[in-house]
Amino acid sequence: MPEVVKGFIILTCIFMPLERIFSLHKQKIFRRGWATDATYFFTGHFIGRAGAIIVAVTLSLMTDLLNSELQSKIASQPIWLQFLEAIVISDLAYYIAHRLLHEIPWLWQYHAVHHSIEHMDWLAAVRVHPCEQLFTQICKMMPLYWLGFTKEAFAVYALYSAAIAFLIHANITIKFGPLKWFVATPQFHHWHHSKSPKIHNKNFAVQLPLLDLLFGTLYMPTKKMPDRYGVSNSIPAGYLGQILYPFIRKIKMLNNRLKLGIDRYFRPLPVILGLSSIAISSLTVMALINHMDIPTFIASWNSQQVTVAELQQGKLKPVILIDVRSPEEYAEDRIGESPLVPLIDIEAGFGIKQVQAIARSIVKSNQPQPTIVLYCARGGRSVKAYQKLQKTNLKLAFLSGGITAWREAVPAKQDAEILAPITRSLPETVRSN
Repeated sequence: MPEVVKGFIILTCIFMPLERIFSLHKQKIFRRGWATDATYFFTGHFIGRAGAIIVAVTLSLMTDLLNSELQSKIASQPIWLQFLEAIVISDLAYYIAHRLLHEIPWLWQYHAVHHSIEHMDWLAAVRVHPCEQLFTQICKMMPLYWLGFTKEAFAVYALYSAAIAFLIHANITIKFGPLKWFVATPQFHHWHHSKSPKIHNKNFAVQLPLLDLLFGTLYMPTKKMPDRYGVSNSIPAGYLGQILYPFIRKIKMLNNRLKLGIDRYFRPLPVILGLSSIAISSLTVMALINHMDIPTFIASWNSQQVTVAELQQGKLKPVILIDVRSPEEYAEDRIGESPLVPLIDIEAGFGIKQVQAIARSIVKSNQPQPTIVLYCARGGRSVKAYQKLQKTNLKLAFLSGGITAWREAVPAKQDAEILAPITRSLPETVRSN
């Protein structure tokens, strides 16, 4: 039996009895929209997996932004501590994303589908437009992946997160006492689904009500619960209609604007904003392709770079290759006998003196000054090292694509043969350091 089917059966067996025994509102089990939400349950299972893949692929393209030392410290913590940290970090990210879904009109068109629920129960939790599901999942999970939480901590957190999501939508009146301030409950979340617009812009957290208390968006009366749910928008009842709703709504809005006159699109502000958006998007894409963050990518424009092919052809010879990665990465693989000067040391200052000492150790009279070629995994850290070393008056360059690009062209056993004609040999004391 497929995993998603087992999950549906287990949740049904848990929540249906609870909602009959502790029901908040009298309503049918197979209430209006039940079949639509059941469809969301099964499709959402696969969309959730797609979101995890997107997060993993994105981080694989941004390896230079990952801090291996920080990830090791996080992963070395006990599972229970990682779990508590994950709740705080992930729900804070979700809180921000959730507020954006309410406050930005075009994002609200997607989130309105979730708020179209008129009869709250456990299954209402899964009525989430696929675009919103991907958006919020990426916002919640990206920080946890980036920080290096272990698979075990992820598993515990994912189970807890799913359980809370179904619980807070459930049609139950169970009181949680003081726990309601630390764990999201139906008493807390049902108000977010109230048909009153003033109230459904409250209680944005889904796990930690304290976040809403902190940001001034908490609404949790002690002796009453909402009696009407939903939105004023006319949203289709069926699955396909709800999937298409945000796009059809957007097309209608564009048509209305066009009727007011196309000239408004040529006013300076929209044109500037549009061009700025295109420029920022293009810049972001190019930075990701080059495995750098945006500031580092911009800095690379004014930095001398050399490709693997140019290095092999001897365009900058003589050169000294210096690895700026971590000692752990250096131990796994390096280009030839290139010395290690980690970026963290260069940023601290004493690494700059090390690079200068390496350069001085092989400079001889009547010979051209060698070019210091910095390299890392893919390029980002070597650009940062380049920027820090610019004031030293050394001839500098960074290896485009880093050791990853080098290894694609040169096997480790051929390093010495390829490097011999273009590099200066280093004193034994420098190599050993």
